[in-house]
Amino acid sequence: MKLRSTTTRISGSHGIGRFVALLVTVVCVFDTIGCASLRRDPISENVITARQMSLRGFDSLQQGKLEDAEAWFANAIETNPVDERAHVQYAELLWQRDLRENAIKHLEQSVKLSGGDPALVVRLGEMYLAQGDAERAWQQAERAIQSNHQLPCAWALRGDVRRHQGKLQEALAEYHRSLSFEGHCPHVQLGLASIYRQQNRPRRALSTLDALAEHYPPSELPQDLLLEQGLALKALGRHENAVSLLAQAAQRGEPSTELLFHLAEAQLLSGDTTNARLALVAALAQEPTHGPSHQLQGQIDEQQQRMTAAVERY
Repeated sequence: MKLRSTTTRISGSHGIGRFVALLVTVVCVFDTIGCASLRRDPISENVITARQMSLRGFDSLQQGKLEDAEAWFANAIETNPVDERAHVQYAELLWQRDLRENAIKHLEQSVKLSGGDPALVVRLGEMYLAQGDAERAWQQAERAIQSNHQLPCAWALRGDVRRHQGKLQEALAEYHRSLSFEGHCPHVQLGLASIYRQQNRPRRALSTLDALAEHYPPSELPQDLLLEQGLALKALGRHENAVSLLAQAAQRGEPSTELLFHLAEAQLLSGDTTNARLALVAALAQEPTHGPSHQLQGQIDEQQQRMTAAVERY
């Protein structure tokens, strides 16, 4: 079997043929029409073949072989254009590869094929919001809620939209509504903590984060959770504790420019100028035009100049 793709060509489909034959045999046991009729039905064969291609694509995705996965998913859709699951998997892969417009097109098709599955509708709204389209994101949240009024992720999406619009108090209400249906939701709890911190309520932020942290072993706390905890502690003036958590966050995967900046700021506030400079060097290496890092670097330079001048006077 030859797979056609605009990105790559995959070989090794021998196992697919055997699996298709096995599935056809199983279907024949239950098919009152008869196996001979099934063999003549190209639609059924296409459905089975496309699903096996999707499975191969998913396996490739798990192995980090993105080009192979893209080819399998693309060919699954070509074989069976109405396979909603293939469109979903392909959309997520394209999104991961930052091909966002194409990802949205395939997810829109999946939503259509599924008859408006609420979970897919919410995911589509999340993609719209990530692209800055708050209005369409809100529409998807409303559509999902009309289908399932108690869907936590739909209320969370409403909260995300309100937060994106700067309507923090309304976002809090939407997030709390989401948690009323599902008490443990890291995305929502992190969003709540961030809003509390922006409202100058760091203690409320920290208590929200501590409740979330109880669901993880200490050695497995996610990077974004450690970051928010560090920011809350910094806002409370507990600078050394903030440095400890932000440093842990920086060790959990590739640190963002924002994380490195906040680590440098906490280190400077705790009196560790040397390590603050090192963190800023790393931040500016990632994003040379990062304004807050340049401002903080200027503050450190001014502080150092004042200290030098004071020493020279004596």
